[in-house]
Amino acid sequence: MVLNKKVDIQGFGQDRYGRVLGLVFVDGKNVNLEMVRAGFAEVYRGEHAKGFDPGPYLEAEREAREARKGMWVQGGEKYVSPRKWRRMGGPK
Repeated sequence: MVLNKKVDIQGFGQDRYGRVLGLVFVDGKNVNLEMVRAGFAEVYRGEHAKGFDPGPYLEAEREAREARKGMWVQGGEKYVSPRKWRRMGGPK
């Protein structure tokens, strides 16, 4: 998807761990949103970066869940988010 292509980043600063928060675009396509739409990522449920609108991502996640795409094929009762998994005692 990105081989020999220009990648653009729209940054929103850093999180408390020093990681860059941002959106990734390839050929004008929002890779973050496409990953959520395909069921390969879920929307972060914590506080969002200032200036970031989670609305389109939440809608894309809802649609992916309903269509049982990607990780949502397991169904809501079997899928465990990384955040919940860590709270259950998984590696930090």
